Amino acid sequence: MAVLYLDALKCVTSEDWTGQDEPAIHLGGHGVVKTLQVEEGGEYNVDVTVHFTHEIAVTLVERDDPDPDDNLGRKVISDKKGNRSVVFKRDGAHYELSYSVE
Repeated sequence: MAVLYLDALKCVTSEDWTGQDEPAIHLGGHGVVKTLQVEEGGEYNVDVTVHFTHEIAVTLVERDDPDPDDNLGRKVISDKKGNRSVVFKRDGAHYELSYSVE
């Protein structure tokens, strides 16, 4: 069994044209594990730890109330040990999620 540590989420470009984004991080089988309020150019501590086997999907969704939420992408993280990051680029947004696997 592997351990996934979600470290930080960097908002390179926000999805919303005005105000803050509210990205929610979904981890397969665990649901929403973290929701943040972020501004363009900011980097935010995520501090989430989960156990998984073989691989786990991470989806980033930008909450838009009252409009429908925006799916910013889905990535699959393997149980290969090390420090890495995944990039989400959809709907004009650009996010980078750093993580490590042990």
